[in-house]
Amino acid sequence: MKVMDFLFNEMRQTWRRLRHAPLFASITILTLALGIGANTAVFSVVNGVLLKPLAFPEPERLIGVWQSALGLGIQQLNASPSTYFTYREESKTFEDIGLWGDGAVTITGNAEPERVDSLAVTDGVLPLLRVQPMLGRRFTAQDDSHGQPETVMLSHGYWQRKFGADPSIVGKRILIDSRAHEVIGVLPANFRFMNLLPSVVLPFQLNRSEIKVGNFSYQALARLKPGFTLQQASSDVARMLPMLPQKFGLNSGMSLKMLENAKLVPNLRWLKDDVVGEVGKLLWILMASIGIVLLIACANVAKLLLVRVDGRQREIAVRTALGASRMRIAGSLLLESSALGFAGGIAGIGIAYGAVQLLHAFAPPYLPRLDEIRIDL
Repeated sequence: MKVMDFLFNEMRQTWRRLRHAPLFASITILTLALGIGANTAVFSVVNGVLLKPLAFPEPERLIGVWQSALGLGIQQLNASPSTYFTYREESKTFEDIGLWGDGAVTITGNAEPERVDSLAVTDGVLPLLRVQPMLGRRFTAQDDSHGQPETVMLSHGYWQRKFGADPSIVGKRILIDSRAHEVIGVLPANFRFMNLLPSVVLPFQLNRSEIKVGNFSYQALARLKPGFTLQQASSDVARMLPMLPQKFGLNSGMSLKMLENAKLVPNLRWLKDDVVGEVGKLLWILMASIGIVLLIACANVAKLLLVRVDGRQREIAVRTALGASRMRIAGSLLLESSALGFAGGIAGIGIAYGAVQLLHAFAPPYLPRLDEIRIDL
């Protein structure tokens, strides 16, 4: 009980001293709040974009499949239908591989025509991401086969907005770019592909019999088999690249010598690196810079506290003469600085929360994984 009375008395004295020095208290709290708020906001971005794993099961096995054409000076060469089929049929390290590409389509037949974002995928993309539809089913190999009836999956948001969350939409047909597509499923509400939020997802329906080596204009992702590393997968891709001209003919205007001179080599990387892109380097630089700002804020607050203690020497001398121990005086000073730090921290969290909310409101297109950015414990 005596301890509680002592603490209560010290807190009351601390509040009284700070109330009589409003300028000092305000400047100290504001300095700390700006430093803490800026660091909390920036770290929330770093945490959401760079540190959190992708929101898919076993994301550490997901990779982006690229090539490099060293002979042409191209460091990042996209995938092609010929590399897709070769890797899918011959790989010893991939559980599966898929192609994807984003675009836009026009949907008619339901009120006014509407242009919406679309995602085209091969049949293996959603299974390797372990995405289960909320309604209906995923694409099958038949859906993705050339000449088969065209199908489509709807995003949860588009299904709610355009079709009033009608569960009977599965099995119905909608007109996409003037062609009838059967709706086979609705994606879950939390579905986000890379940095895209497509309204509809369509199968590529590639015609394997017409594929030639070339057309490196597709994005590819794969899932490693359990126990295999990125280095082993790269060696596996290096083994398969010479198979391309053996499995598929060359595009017109391309010769075997030209393909050899291109010097194709694997350039695999973790899928998270594909999602983040070059933003990661900028965020780490920003985090370091804002950390320095916090150090400067702390140094400024330390100077303010030292100046304040220097101005209270007479008060401290009187308290010592009246019998106050050094421990009690030090505790009193510590309690005062702790109170200022606590107030600055609370205000800083408020500033950080407001900054993150503004970031979501403006939604800069160059910032990936925006939905993952939030302030947590």
